[in-house]
Amino acid sequence: MPKSPKKTGKVREEVKKRSGLNKVSLAFSLILAVAIVSGALLYHLSLPRESGVKFSLKAIVVDQLSGDIQNQTFVDSVVKILSENGFSVTYHDYKETNVLFFRNLAKASYGIIILRLHSALRKDKPIVDFFTSEPYDPRKYVKEQEEGLLVKGTVSHSDKSYFAFTPKFVENLEGAFPRSIVVAMGCQSLNQTAGISMAEAFHRKGAAVYIGWTSWVTAPHSDAETVKLLKKLLCENMTVHEAVASTAKEDPYRASLAYYPASAKNLKMRDLIAEAEVKSSGITQKAAYKTFMCERWYWTAVLALSPPRPEAGFGGSHLLDLPVSTFLSPRRGGGPPEHRLPTSQSPHGGGGTLKI
Repeated sequence: MPKSPKKTGKVREEVKKRSGLNKVSLAFSLILAVAIVSGALLYHLSLPRESGVKFSLKAIVVDQLSGDIQNQTFVDSVVKILSENGFSVTYHDYKETNVLFFRNLAKASYGIIILRLHSALRKDKPIVDFFTSEPYDPRKYVKEQEEGLLVKGTVSHSDKSYFAFTPKFVENLEGAFPRSIVVAMGCQSLNQTAGISMAEAFHRKGAAVYIGWTSWVTAPHSDAETVKLLKKLLCENMTVHEAVASTAKEDPYRASLAYYPASAKNLKMRDLIAEAEVKSSGITQKAAYKTFMCERWYWTAVLALSPPRPEAGFGGSHLLDLPVSTFLSPRRGGGPPEHRLPTSQSPHGGGGTLKI
């Protein structure tokens, strides 16, 4: 039976009408996508930029000396000063300070590193080495010993021998120190003729300043002056030079605290702390920005490229099937609830941990 000319014409008009509406819908979707992407770029450009490695508000107290000379008052005082000035503090005693511990020291991004440990000047070379709490065994770490990263260190008053690490060991650490303040509390840790090699090693790995003793020092004196030093740096905001100069010499050895490099003379802790806070703020903004834009870009692409549905209304786009609030503020973790797979249909088969 031949089709009625009127009916055929009506169908053609309806097809043309829908085709025109689809074009309008597609154009609207593309304009919306461009607007969102442009907004994202402008927001990204407004975020704070990072320029190199920045200071960290993490601090560590390494107490290798606690096995021989314990001082809980010192530990409590240091932790209190650091915590009250915004640092998260971790403490490690002699039971933890083995070779592996020091090998990972530069990976954790500590802004302040307090090294309460034995250190010694070598008999045969003008080099200062730092003790670990791991007993020396010539059969262990053979390669590191051959390459001069680890040596045998003996505590004179006890004749106990431990692995000691060298400046070369520090230079070969994985990671970097984020403009850290390193306070080396052991004897000769910044001997002006020998100990400078250890200071240089920490500085090359990113430390902003290294502070240590110029000669032999007793543990009680080193503890007391380190607490004083931290108060001057953190509570009174003195420069590195002013804080170090305000500490007392050790009798009878006449040891004094010194710092390296000389260019750190006017460095102030509050400037470093402000730098860390700006960095933290920038990371938070960037994380929020990434989450925000990943969700928007995904749903913009899905909605703009969805096949048209004429029965949906204007233009037949899926866009108009969704409430505005769904598009502007998608639920955490994905799109609208109606587009999610139920748990039982999950590709992982009903729950459990996905193993890759």
